[in-house]
Amino acid sequence: MGRQSHLRQARAHLWPVLPLAAAAWWVGGALPWVLDGLGAQSPRNWPFDVATGSATDGYISLLPFTTARLGLLLTITLVGGGLAPLAVLWVRPRGTRRLATATLATLGALTSAAYSIAQSAGATRQLGGDFDRDERVLLGVLVVAVGCTLLGLALGLLVALGGPVLRALAAAPLAVALGSWVNAVVIALTGVERALGVLRWTSVVVGVAAGLALAGLGLRPVRRLLTWPAVLLLVAVTSAGQTAFAYLATYVRPRSGLPNGLRDHVEASRDVFVAALGPAHQAWGVHAAAIVIGVLGSLARWRRSGTPSSGKAPSGRAPSERDGGTRHTTAPAPDRHVDSTVP
Repeated sequence: MGRQSHLRQARAHLWPVLPLAAAAWWVGGALPWVLDGLGAQSPRNWPFDVATGSATDGYISLLPFTTARLGLLLTITLVGGGLAPLAVLWVRPRGTRRLATATLATLGALTSAAYSIAQSAGATRQLGGDFDRDERVLLGVLVVAVGCTLLGLALGLLVALGGPVLRALAAAPLAVALGSWVNAVVIALTGVERALGVLRWTSVVVGVAAGLALAGLGLRPVRRLLTWPAVLLLVAVTSAGQTAFAYLATYVRPRSGLPNGLRDHVEASRDVFVAALGPAHQAWGVHAAAIVIGVLGSLARWRRSGTPSSGKAPSGRAPSERDGGTRHTTAPAPDRHVDSTVP
């Protein structure tokens, strides 16, 4: 009877995990695309478009499956993949069922991703432009969506389940993706022209997120300080990779010499990646902000968890042998029969 009650409690604890992870992947990750209207920016004559296949934009798609928005697709699938396990494992209490919770969170995110990707691919194949619905182009977009979802899931699981070092290293790429996600949200809310003044400051999001990762890593033991440069290096490498991908995406368009010219475009984007890693193109302000926030956060955590070593017991509890306090021995009472034993 007790075992059945325990199983019922476990199922009640785990059942919301699937929908929560699915909602985190799409509602959270794809929020910039949702705010943008799912591609339905302009009204269309739907029966005529479906009958003739003449629609080139304005169709509803759960994900931006157009080559002009490959950068946005990469950002929202990466952030969605990372957000799904974090939303579950940080909202739900941590207990002995963390592995089962992580498994269900992964299944929920993959279910949402599979449906969204299938719907977006089908909508693009039926109503997209001639270039976007080309099988070779559509295959490349599918690779980006699936690959970034899996990568984001892996990074999110490491942040939620890994130790301090793995958590900080996995959080670095997600911090860069989060900065791009915030940019996309701002653009979707205000438009490109009004967002220009705000976009100059959204890089602060990357510095804050990376700084929180460093704060979680901490300053002690001292060997953890060796991981700090690795985290900052991952931020720089991810930013450079993002820049190179955006450069490559600009060439994935009609009349760009594809697929014969793809090799040249890839080599050019590789040169952009190498150049973006140079000192002249580093966002030193972001690195400085991350270090400052990491140091301050580490000191705050250290002061909060530090305990005095004066030998005093915690308040509300008397000293004991386990606490290392002085053992108090009660003096024996005088024996009232002592005189009767004296001859």
